[in-house]
Amino acid sequence: MKGLLTKDFLTIRKKYGIPRVVMDIFIIIALMFVLKGTGAIYISFLLIPIEVMSMVMSLATCDQQWKWGKYAVSLPVTKAQIVKSRYTFAVIAACVGFLVSLAVNTVSYFCYPKYEYGFYLFVAAASLAITLLFLSFVLPSNYSLGENAGFAVMIILVVLLIVLGVWSNMTGNAIMRFVVDNFDMCLLIFFGATVFIGILSCTLSIWLFRRKYI
Repeated sequence: MKGLLTKDFLTIRKKYGIPRVVMDIFIIIALMFVLKGTGAIYISFLLIPIEVMSMVMSLATCDQQWKWGKYAVSLPVTKAQIVKSRYTFAVIAACVGFLVSLAVNTVSYFCYPKYEYGFYLFVAAASLAITLLFLSFVLPSNYSLGENAGFAVMIILVVLLIVLGVWSNMTGNAIMRFVVDNFDMCLLIFFGATVFIGILSCTLSIWLFRRKYI
């Protein structure tokens, strides 16, 4: 699995490179200055999940173009290990996104102290959970119907997130107020559900991959 992970990281480095990293940093800085206090929320809940999902989609695209699956099953690794290595990469990418979100939220707290710091910590943690949750739907779609299905699922999830944000804003941020009032319970439920769905997602993806390369 170490070799499989190395292959994914090298692929992403080749696909993205320094120009993409510089562009992402510029976008983050621009959003922080333009949106000010709400910039951290948009970056955490929208930009970072999209960026991580796009990385995973890039790997799926490369796999399909290079016919990687046919080659991978000939390697001395199990089909489950092949799928788990992709999930491991996705989790690592999500954790990197969490660190970026945490750094952005910390800067936002000192530059635009609109809320208590605990709120910014929660936003970073929620960003990680949302990213993992979205990946749990995107990855099985890639293994079942290919990259186009994964891309369609990603678009649907982003649209649903935007609609949820608009609805929350129209109702006076009722969702955020409920979370703040019941923080411990919401945190436990949200992350418990994320882990449970992630396990189901990985199990489904392994089954789909085995079915494709019997």
